[in-house]
Amino acid sequence: MMKNNAVAEVMQSEKTRFFSMKQTGILMAFGIVFWFSGAMAVKFGYAFGLFGETGSLISFILALPISWLSVLLIVKGAGLKPTQIVPGISLGLATATFFDGIVLTWGTWVYGTNSDQVSYGAAWILWGAFTFLAFAFFEAYRKGIKLA
Repeated sequence: MMKNNAVAEVMQSEKTRFFSMKQTGILMAFGIVFWFSGAMAVKFGYAFGLFGETGSLISFILALPISWLSVLLIVKGAGLKPTQIVPGISLGLATATFFDGIVLTWGTWVYGTNSDQVSYGAAWILWGAFTFLAFAFFEAYRKGIKLA
């Protein structure tokens, strides 16, 4: 009897989805918007000294509160339940990473015109991906989702 219940649970879980179609679209749109915002921050922030050996420290620190607030916005905007926070932010990051990889390969001009600007910007965007995911885990934890 116990074995049949376990099989039924697995079959039911295969039918359930992480997100509704609307949530999926919203999360992917957020991924694109935040990726583009990051790319523009690199493009225009470099001229203001936000990227480079010293300036990157400022931009890395600024990424912390921006990422946390962004995660809160995404959770609210996509209507994510606590169990959806980490997978939802991950879907947005996957979308952003997809665009980042394409543009870093074939359109570096989007980030800027010199290789230092592009490489420092790429490092900052990777840092931003980490901070988004870290805050997703933190928010899920705050809402009662335990990792272990």
